[in-house]
Amino acid sequence: MKKLFAAIMMLGVIFIMNDAQAQQNNTKSTWLWHTHTITDEQTIQFLIEKEVTTVYLQIDPEIPNDMYAAFINRMREANIEVQALDGGSYWNTANFNAFWAWISQYHQEYPASKFTAVHLDVEPYLSALWEQNRNLAVSQYQELIQHALYKVRCTELRLEADIPFWYDEVLYYNQFGEGNLAEWMIANTDGVSIMAYRNTVAALKSITKNEMSYAKKYQTPVVIGVETMPFPYEPYITFAAEGEIKMNQVLDQVASHYAKNRYYSGVGIHYVQSWQGLRE
Repeated sequence: MKKLFAAIMMLGVIFIMNDAQAQQNNTKSTWLWHTHTITDEQTIQFLIEKEVTTVYLQIDPEIPNDMYAAFINRMREANIEVQALDGGSYWNTANFNAFWAWISQYHQEYPASKFTAVHLDVEPYLSALWEQNRNLAVSQYQELIQHALYKVRCTELRLEADIPFWYDEVLYYNQFGEGNLAEWMIANTDGVSIMAYRNTVAALKSITKNEMSYAKKYQTPVVIGVETMPFPYEPYITFAAEGEIKMNQVLDQVASHYAKNRYYSGVGIHYVQSWQGLRE
Protein backbone atom coordinates (compact mmCIF):
# COMPACT_ATOMS: atom_id res chain seq x y z
CA MET A 1 0.00 0.00 0.00
CA LYS A 2 2.87 2.37 0.88
CA LYS A 3 4.54 1.63 -2.47
CA LEU A 4 1.28 2.37 -4.28
CA PHE A 5 0.87 5.64 -2.40
CA ALA A 6 4.47 6.62 -3.17
CA ALA A 7 3.96 5.85 -6.86
CA ILE A 8 0.80 7.97 -6.95
CA MET A 9 2.61 10.84 -5.23
CA MET A 10 5.48 10.60 -7.71
CA LEU A 11 3.07 10.71 -10.65
CA GLY A 12 1.50 13.81 -9.14
CA VAL A 13 4.89 15.50 -8.82
CA ILE A 14 5.76 14.64 -12.41
CA PHE A 15 2.40 15.99 -13.61
CA ILE A 16 2.94 19.26 -11.75
CA MET A 17 6.47 19.62 -13.12
CA ASN A 18 5.35 18.88 -16.66
CA ASP A 19 2.47 21.32 -16.34
CA ALA A 20 4.81 24.06 -15.06
CA GLN A 21 7.22 23.39 -17.89
CA ALA A 22 4.40 23.49 -20.45
CA GLN A 23 3.26 26.86 -19.08
CA GLN A 24 6.81 28.21 -19.28
CA ASN A 25 7.18 26.97 -22.86
CA ASN A 26 3.91 28.64 -23.85
CA THR A 27 5.12 32.22 -23.44
CA LYS A 28 3.89 34.47 -26.25
CA SER A 29 5.46 37.89 -25.96
CA THR A 30 5.37 40.98 -28.12
CA TRP A 31 6.94 44.44 -28.32
CA LEU A 32 4.64 47.45 -27.95
CA TRP A 33 6.64 50.42 -29.26
CA HIS A 34 3.77 52.85 -29.84
CA THR A 35 3.20 53.64 -26.19
CA HIS A 36 0.26 55.95 -26.78
CA THR A 37 -1.82 52.93 -27.86
CA ILE A 38 -2.04 51.64 -24.27
CA THR A 39 -5.34 53.53 -24.06
CA ASP A 40 -6.58 52.08 -27.35
CA GLU A 41 -9.25 49.44 -26.76
CA GLN A 42 -8.50 47.81 -30.12
CA THR A 43 -4.87 47.27 -29.09
CA ILE A 44 -5.88 45.89 -25.71
CA GLN A 45 -8.39 43.48 -27.25
CA PHE A 46 -5.82 42.38 -29.84
CA LEU A 47 -3.36 41.41 -27.09
CA ILE A 48 -6.06 39.47 -25.26
CA GLU A 49 -7.47 37.74 -28.35
CA LYS A 50 -4.00 36.66 -29.52
CA GLU A 51 -3.40 35.12 -26.08
CA VAL A 52 -0.29 37.19 -25.48
CA THR A 53 1.32 36.39 -22.13
CA THR A 54 3.96 39.15 -21.97
CA VAL A 55 4.12 42.70 -23.30
CA TYR A 56 7.44 44.52 -23.64
CA LEU A 57 6.16 48.10 -23.30
CA GLN A 58 8.26 51.03 -24.52
CA ILE A 59 8.40 53.66 -21.78
CA ASP A 60 7.55 57.22 -22.78
CA PRO A 61 7.94 59.59 -19.80
CA GLU A 62 5.61 62.07 -21.51
CA ILE A 63 2.66 59.72 -20.97
CA PRO A 64 0.95 60.19 -17.58
CA ASN A 65 1.71 57.51 -15.02
CA ASP A 66 -1.95 56.79 -14.37
CA MET A 67 -2.28 55.56 -17.97
CA TYR A 68 0.50 53.01 -17.38
CA ALA A 69 -1.24 51.87 -14.20
CA ALA A 70 -4.58 51.49 -15.97
CA PHE A 71 -2.97 49.49 -18.78
CA ILE A 72 -1.07 47.20 -16.41
CA ASN A 73 -4.27 46.58 -14.44
CA ARG A 74 -6.14 45.64 -17.64
CA MET A 75 -3.33 43.32 -18.66
CA ARG A 76 -3.21 41.72 -15.23
CA GLU A 77 -6.93 40.94 -15.46
CA ALA A 78 -6.09 39.01 -18.65
CA ASN A 79 -3.07 37.28 -17.02
CA ILE A 80 -0.64 39.28 -19.18
CA GLU A 81 2.54 40.57 -17.60
CA VAL A 82 4.01 43.92 -18.63
CA GLN A 83 7.75 44.59 -18.76
CA ALA A 84 9.26 48.10 -18.92
CA LEU A 85 11.11 48.38 -22.23
CA ASP A 86 13.73 50.91 -23.31
CA GLY A 87 17.17 51.15 -24.88
CA GLY A 88 19.19 52.57 -27.74
CA SER A 89 22.39 52.04 -29.68
CA TYR A 90 24.13 54.74 -27.64
CA TRP A 91 23.01 53.63 -24.19
CA ASN A 92 25.37 53.66 -21.20
CA THR A 93 24.94 53.51 -17.42
CA ALA A 94 23.75 57.14 -17.29
CA ASN A 95 20.94 56.35 -19.73
CA PHE A 96 19.95 53.34 -17.66
CA ASN A 97 19.99 55.38 -14.45
CA ALA A 98 17.49 57.83 -15.93
CA PHE A 99 15.27 54.92 -17.02
CA TRP A 100 15.61 53.29 -13.60
CA ALA A 101 14.72 56.54 -11.85
CA TRP A 102 11.47 56.72 -13.84
CA ILE A 103 10.58 53.10 -13.00
CA SER A 104 11.37 53.63 -9.30
CA GLN A 105 9.28 56.80 -9.13
CA TYR A 106 6.39 55.13 -10.96
CA HIS A 107 6.48 52.13 -8.62
CA GLN A 108 6.39 54.42 -5.59
CA GLU A 109 3.35 56.19 -7.00
CA TYR A 110 1.54 52.99 -8.13
CA PRO A 111 2.81 50.12 -5.94
CA ALA A 112 -0.19 47.94 -6.87
CA SER A 113 0.44 48.29 -10.61
CA LYS A 114 4.10 47.43 -11.02
CA PHE A 115 6.02 46.18 -14.02
CA THR A 116 7.31 42.62 -13.67
CA ALA A 117 10.70 43.19 -15.29
CA VAL A 118 13.07 45.65 -16.87
CA HIS A 119 13.52 44.81 -20.56
CA LEU A 120 16.50 46.31 -22.36
CA ASP A 121 16.71 46.66 -26.11
CA VAL A 122 20.24 48.05 -26.37
CA GLU A 123 21.89 47.55 -29.77
CA PRO A 124 25.52 48.74 -29.56
CA TYR A 125 26.28 47.34 -33.00
CA LEU A 126 24.29 50.26 -34.46
CA SER A 127 26.60 52.81 -32.85
CA ALA A 128 29.64 54.37 -34.53
CA LEU A 129 31.86 53.00 -31.76
CA TRP A 130 31.08 49.42 -32.83
CA GLU A 131 32.94 50.03 -36.10
CA GLN A 132 35.64 52.24 -34.61
CA ASN A 133 36.55 50.14 -31.58
CA ARG A 134 34.61 46.86 -31.30
CA ASN A 135 36.33 45.75 -28.07
CA LEU A 136 35.50 49.01 -26.30
CA ALA A 137 31.90 48.95 -27.53
CA VAL A 138 31.42 45.41 -26.23
CA SER A 139 33.08 46.24 -22.92
CA GLN A 140 30.87 49.29 -22.38
CA TYR A 141 27.80 47.23 -23.24
CA GLN A 142 28.75 44.57 -20.70
CA GLU A 143 29.34 47.29 -18.12
CA LEU A 144 25.83 48.61 -18.75
CA ILE A 145 24.27 45.15 -18.36
CA GLN A 146 26.14 44.44 -15.12
CA HIS A 147 25.16 47.84 -13.76
CA ALA A 148 21.51 47.23 -14.67
CA LEU A 149 21.61 43.75 -13.16
CA TYR A 150 22.95 45.13 -9.87
CA LYS A 151 20.19 47.76 -9.72
CA VAL A 152 17.38 45.38 -10.64
CA ARG A 153 18.54 42.57 -8.34
CA CYS A 154 18.00 44.91 -5.38
CA THR A 155 14.26 44.72 -6.11
CA GLU A 156 11.70 42.06 -6.93
CA LEU A 157 12.03 42.76 -10.66
CA ARG A 158 13.87 40.72 -13.30
CA LEU A 159 16.31 41.93 -15.93
CA GLU A 160 15.65 40.73 -19.45
CA ALA A 161 17.21 41.80 -22.74
CA ASP A 162 16.95 41.48 -26.51
CA ILE A 163 19.92 40.05 -28.36
CA PRO A 164 20.52 39.31 -32.06
CA PHE A 165 21.06 35.66 -32.98
CA TRP A 166 24.65 36.33 -34.08
CA TYR A 167 26.02 37.42 -30.69
CA ASP A 168 27.53 33.94 -30.39
CA GLU A 169 29.97 35.10 -33.11
CA VAL A 170 31.02 38.22 -31.18
CA LEU A 171 34.09 37.39 -29.10
CA TYR A 172 35.36 39.44 -26.17
CA TYR A 173 38.54 39.49 -24.09
CA ASN A 174 38.43 42.15 -21.40
CA GLN A 175 37.79 42.82 -17.71
CA PHE A 176 34.74 40.52 -17.89
CA GLY A 177 36.85 37.55 -18.98
CA GLU A 178 36.72 35.99 -22.42
CA GLY A 179 34.12 34.20 -24.47
CA ASN A 180 31.25 35.07 -26.79
CA LEU A 181 28.67 37.76 -26.15
CA ALA A 182 25.59 35.52 -26.47
CA GLU A 183 26.76 33.21 -23.71
CA TRP A 184 27.75 36.14 -21.52
CA MET A 185 24.33 37.79 -21.93
CA ILE A 186 22.46 34.60 -21.13
CA ALA A 187 24.68 34.08 -18.06
CA ASN A 188 24.19 37.65 -16.80
CA THR A 189 20.46 38.29 -17.23
CA ASP A 190 17.24 36.73 -16.00
CA GLY A 191 16.01 36.10 -19.54
CA VAL A 192 16.73 36.96 -23.15
CA SER A 193 14.67 37.35 -26.30
CA ILE A 194 16.61 36.32 -29.39
CA MET A 195 15.96 38.46 -32.43
CA ALA A 196 15.99 35.33 -34.59
CA TYR A 197 14.54 37.04 -37.62
CA ARG A 198 14.11 34.21 -40.12
CA ASN A 199 10.93 32.64 -41.53
CA THR A 200 11.73 28.93 -41.88
CA VAL A 201 11.96 26.14 -39.32
CA ALA A 202 15.41 25.09 -40.49
CA ALA A 203 16.84 28.60 -40.21
CA LEU A 204 15.30 29.28 -36.79
CA LYS A 205 16.59 26.00 -35.40
CA SER A 206 20.06 26.57 -36.84
CA ILE A 207 20.63 30.12 -35.63
CA THR A 208 19.30 29.53 -32.09
CA LYS A 209 21.06 26.23 -31.42
CA ASN A 210 23.94 27.71 -29.43
CA GLU A 211 21.74 30.08 -27.46
CA MET A 212 19.42 27.27 -26.40
CA SER A 213 22.44 25.30 -25.24
CA TYR A 214 23.58 28.27 -23.13
CA ALA A 215 20.03 28.63 -21.79
CA LYS A 216 20.21 25.11 -20.40
CA LYS A 217 23.73 25.65 -19.05
CA TYR A 218 22.83 28.82 -17.11
CA GLN A 219 19.17 27.96 -16.48
CA THR A 220 18.05 31.16 -18.18
CA PRO A 221 14.70 31.34 -20.00
CA VAL A 222 15.05 32.20 -23.68
CA VAL A 223 12.34 33.51 -26.02
CA ILE A 224 12.74 33.08 -29.78
CA GLY A 225 11.55 36.22 -31.53
CA VAL A 226 10.35 36.55 -35.12
CA GLU A 227 9.60 39.52 -37.35
CA THR A 228 6.31 40.58 -38.99
CA MET A 229 7.35 43.95 -40.42
CA PRO A 230 7.80 44.03 -44.22
CA PHE A 231 11.35 43.88 -45.59
CA PRO A 232 10.95 43.93 -49.40
CA TYR A 233 14.64 43.36 -50.11
CA GLU A 234 15.14 40.75 -47.37
CA PRO A 235 11.89 38.72 -47.32
CA TYR A 236 13.55 35.76 -45.59
CA ILE A 237 13.76 37.64 -42.29
CA THR A 238 10.03 38.26 -41.87
CA PHE A 239 6.61 36.63 -42.04
CA ALA A 240 5.08 39.72 -43.65
CA ALA A 241 4.48 37.87 -46.94
CA GLU A 242 3.74 34.41 -45.46
CA GLY A 243 1.04 35.57 -43.06
CA GLU A 244 0.02 34.57 -39.56
CA ILE A 245 -1.12 31.00 -40.24
CA LYS A 246 2.24 30.12 -41.76
CA MET A 247 4.07 31.91 -38.95
CA ASN A 248 2.19 29.93 -36.31
CA GLN A 249 2.92 26.66 -38.10
CA VAL A 250 6.64 27.44 -38.17
CA LEU A 251 6.68 28.53 -34.53
CA ASP A 252 4.83 25.38 -33.46
CA GLN A 253 7.50 23.25 -35.14
CA VAL A 254 10.27 25.22 -33.46
CA ALA A 255 8.51 24.76 -30.11
CA SER A 256 8.29 21.00 -30.72
CA HIS A 257 12.00 20.93 -31.55
CA TYR A 258 12.89 22.56 -28.21
CA ALA A 259 10.20 20.82 -26.16
CA LYS A 260 12.76 18.95 -24.06
CA ASN A 261 14.68 22.10 -23.21
CA ARG A 262 12.87 23.47 -20.16
CA TYR A 263 14.55 26.86 -20.68
CA TYR A 264 12.95 27.38 -24.05
CA SER A 265 10.41 29.93 -22.83
CA GLY A 266 8.31 30.43 -25.95
CA VAL A 267 8.00 32.91 -28.81
CA GLY A 268 8.18 36.65 -29.27
CA ILE A 269 6.43 38.41 -32.14
CA HIS A 270 7.83 41.74 -33.30
CA TYR A 271 5.84 43.91 -33.02
CA VAL A 272 2.22 44.76 -32.08
CA GLN A 273 1.41 47.23 -34.87
CA SER A 274 2.94 45.20 -37.72
CA TRP A 275 1.43 42.00 -36.26
CA GLN A 276 -1.99 43.66 -36.35
CA GLY A 277 -1.55 44.20 -40.08
CA LEU A 278 -0.39 40.65 -40.80
CA ARG A 279 -2.71 38.73 -43.08
CA GLU A 280 -3.95 35.30 -42.07
